[in-house]
Amino acid sequence: MAPSPEPYVMPCHGDARHRRSVVLVYVVAALLCGGLLWVESLRVDRASMAAARERGAALFRLIEVSRDWNARHGGVYVPITAETQPNPYLSHPHRDVLTTDGQALTLIDHACMTRQISELAQQVEGLSLHITSLRPVRPGNAPDPWEAEALRAFEQGAPEMLVLTRDERGPVHRYMAPLRTTESCLQCHAEKNFKVGEVRGGISMTMPAEPLLVLRDAQRLRVVGLFLAAFALASGLFHYLLVLTRRHLRAIARINAEQERLIVQRTSELAASNAGLAREVEQRRRDQRQLATSEARYRAIFDSTAEGLMLIDEEARIEEVNPAFTTITGYEAEEVRGHGLEVLGAGRHDQAFFDTIRRTLAERGRWQGEVWNRRKSGDAYVQWMSITRASLPDEVGAYVATLTDITLRKEVEERMLYRADHDALTGMPNRGLFQDRLAAALAASHRTRQPFAVLFVDLDRFKAVNDRLGHPAGDALLIEAGARIAACARESDTVARFGGDEFAVILTEVGGFAEAEEVAQRICVALAAPFMLPQGEAQVASSVGIALSPTHGSDAATLEEHADQALYVAKRGGGNRWCVYSPTVAASAADRGKGRRRH
Repeated sequence: MAPSPEPYVMPCHGDARHRRSVVLVYVVAALLCGGLLWVESLRVDRASMAAARERGAALFRLIEVSRDWNARHGGVYVPITAETQPNPYLSHPHRDVLTTDGQALTLIDHACMTRQISELAQQVEGLSLHITSLRPVRPGNAPDPWEAEALRAFEQGAPEMLVLTRDERGPVHRYMAPLRTTESCLQCHAEKNFKVGEVRGGISMTMPAEPLLVLRDAQRLRVVGLFLAAFALASGLFHYLLVLTRRHLRAIARINAEQERLIVQRTSELAASNAGLAREVEQRRRDQRQLATSEARYRAIFDSTAEGLMLIDEEARIEEVNPAFTTITGYEAEEVRGHGLEVLGAGRHDQAFFDTIRRTLAERGRWQGEVWNRRKSGDAYVQWMSITRASLPDEVGAYVATLTDITLRKEVEERMLYRADHDALTGMPNRGLFQDRLAAALAASHRTRQPFAVLFVDLDRFKAVNDRLGHPAGDALLIEAGARIAACARESDTVARFGGDEFAVILTEVGGFAEAEEVAQRICVALAAPFMLPQGEAQVASSVGIALSPTHGSDAATLEEHADQALYVAKRGGGNRWCVYSPTVAASAADRGKGRRRH
């Protein structure tokens, strides 16, 4: 007799290689996601600084226009007050005048006006403006070190300067742009040999940065969350593929070992075994080639999930789209050009929704949110739309809209939320959702003074069905039992499964004990009817415990405790019956140690 072959043992170096592969997958995924996260963080920082630059530039343009207006009109006269005294640094033959009615006026030039606007802006907006020069006439206009560096950069051709720093108020953005000599400036400064276009100074603005930094940090958190989810998904997927590959290789190794033993034991069947092995190897090669082709096709499709872009005008009418837009929506550029955003709507948003988008763009220059659109094929889908003001010539487009299809993500989120609140077997609300709806029923009862009832339902003799017909039959019976209980309640009521053979019901707005007992009777009758299962016929019964709010309790814990005590008494009475909580029921449950306790 040939000796029995020893069991095959997978070489230990295969486990080490697998561990190295797993570590490599996680390292590569971490490096990739980390690099992308770093790039995206830089983009968020640049966007924050760009917003600060736009704000500073807008303020500078406003001050520059006001200053130019003052210069064009040769300054403005204002009454002399304690706050507005004659400017000792202004040399002008008519600096101080008297009106015909004796009012003393003094001339305010553009520099002095800019300084007073700065003081007013600091009081109202928390902004700080400073007009300065490397060659100041007024000592108060002398630059600080950063302003001096910026002024020297302006003389070398720099258009503007921006920095994020801190002062006694906290984080601030400092923005500065050059002041150049204009024709109107020469009215007051011709004797100083000023030249048109020459940089004579600048205006620096110190703006509180906290609001922009809060937005930047929130965006960073969203980006980190997104990349962490991507890292977990990608690394988990590849880890799973490695596990499957390892199992497959182990199976091949076992097959090869078995083939070796068969060669020793049955040399007469060598040819047939080799032929069969060759066919099997070839089939596996074909399978691997098909797998590689499928994987390559999937990767090609995956690497091409691009965003659609639209250029839209001030009235939110579409001017131009990119090829990805056509891929996503099915519409060519000429089919949507000149139309409003409503042309893509799926009918789930009214006209007020699109009017709000236009109004928000006009007021804030940006808008983002979820929009239900419809493809040219008629399919509705949800997308994330982000619209920002474009940094392009006016004739090209006022805004850029980015479209990202998030239909799949929304479906996944809805499925996850559903699974978190519902029983996996029956699809009914689980204990967590039951607790939420019980809290809502209590709040409504406190508000309307309308009573409601809590019913605990247990199946009698359920274990015998599992023992006789098997667990699949038990699962089928639980699904049917849940449907029968739900049929005994109203649509506004809640029927939940706690687990095992335990169910619970919330009857909203009942008239009293009689109505609750009527529902309990229907449940007992419905569950006592035979269950015709694929594995055979099954017969069970049910016990029901009833507690009424506020008679039996005004909080969730008390109601559940009393319903549980009533259920215990019903089961101790032989089952196939119901019981309403009462002091007698409580005493009976206490005498017997309360028997059951739900968690």
